[in-house]
Amino acid sequence: MNINLKLQLVTIVPLVLALVAVLIVTQVQYQSLSEQTVYEYRHGIMKHRKDELRNYVALAEGATEHIYRNKNLSNEQAQSLVKQVLSNMRFGKDGYFFAYNFDGTALLIPGQEWRIGKNWLDLEDRNGVKLIRGLIENAKDGGGYLNYVFNQPSKGGEVGKKIGYSRELEDWQWMIGTGVYIDDIDQEIAVLNDSISKHIRNTSIMTLIIGLVAIIAIFFSGQFIRFSERKLANRKLRELNERIFQTQEEECKRVSRELHDGISQTIAAARFSLETAQLKHQNNDDASNEMDRSMELICKIMGDIRAISHQLHPGLLEDYGLGAALEELGRDFSQRTGIHVNVERLSLRNILSTEVKTALYRIAQESLTNIERHANATTVTITLKLIPNWLALEIIDDGQGFDYQRYDKNEDKDKKTKVHQGIGLRNMKERLNFYQGDLTVKSEHKGTRVLARIPQSQLRFNASNASEN
Repeated sequence: MNINLKLQLVTIVPLVLALVAVLIVTQVQYQSLSEQTVYEYRHGIMKHRKDELRNYVALAEGATEHIYRNKNLSNEQAQSLVKQVLSNMRFGKDGYFFAYNFDGTALLIPGQEWRIGKNWLDLEDRNGVKLIRGLIENAKDGGGYLNYVFNQPSKGGEVGKKIGYSRELEDWQWMIGTGVYIDDIDQEIAVLNDSISKHIRNTSIMTLIIGLVAIIAIFFSGQFIRFSERKLANRKLRELNERIFQTQEEECKRVSRELHDGISQTIAAARFSLETAQLKHQNNDDASNEMDRSMELICKIMGDIRAISHQLHPGLLEDYGLGAALEELGRDFSQRTGIHVNVERLSLRNILSTEVKTALYRIAQESLTNIERHANATTVTITLKLIPNWLALEIIDDGQGFDYQRYDKNEDKDKKTKVHQGIGLRNMKERLNFYQGDLTVKSEHKGTRVLARIPQSQLRFNASNASEN
């Protein structure tokens, strides 16, 4: 078999296998996420409905308490007044209160007066649930919830799923309660499932298209090499191998940069938040805010992972500009770490490209992460300003410094020692070099100053047109 054809197969087959693996893993992960999302959504709505029911019954008890406890009224008078009050208390289209004796006799059920006076203790819904008996038993137990199927007035008596809550009036041997219909929850869940399924399907199709385009591109590139470079096969093969290794290395660097500048920052924040929560827990302090913050950060990590392949940028950069994004970054950092962050910014939405905004945002993000990890600072100042011929982002902290010159000299002397320099600082330099900018770091025993500059020629419009907020 021709060496070029073998090379094509060696390149395309792993790509096909990787594409299949990505599609399978994506489907499994999305399905798991979908089920979890639907469960959490349903659980949240049901909890809200139950709390709502309990509040309604509490309101009814409060509205009738003065009658129920009035010793100047006979039982008949008090019961008649309570029925009247409850019958006038309505909420929503199908919200009403009902009352039954403990023996199952209907005392009050607005809109279905034909049921009053009859015994419904053994009434069952279509699922075999003895709803009146269950509501009475829950009331005797101090209050409880029951799921059943019952007539829905707004739908002409058509039955619908319902959840009821009941309490007892012990002196009268009464059960009072109310319920809400929950068919709409199933409808909302169905809409949510359809939306998630559509998103999963569109993502899978997009991934498949990208993979196929890559495979086709590789195939035709291989064909071109095969037919146009036949006489120089060996040399071209060596060049091709070298290009492949270089491409892989560049891709590794790009992925490393994206992971470090994006996801690892959030992971670090989640870790510190969890550590803070652990410390608070050990001190018997309330750690709920930190745990909630950790859950938010974990959700953000999941979103960032899904977004890497699409080269997404922070949404706030696109919607409100770099200044607003830096303020939000500073607020989040302060809330997470307790370090005060002061942001002095310009309104730069009209002069910066998306790429420049993203680069400066990532530099600020990386600087804050380094401060959180190493500086033990109490105050940070982030300044976005215009100086002659430059746009400058300056980050200053009052924490402990480090020997930056040692890192810089080691890098200049021997590239092998570059590994000793923080990957974050290298990423900052690489981002700025792409826009012909530069990075200056001045660190002393007390405090560090990071200055990132991008020349005005790299901005979208003339920087002199910017105005301060």
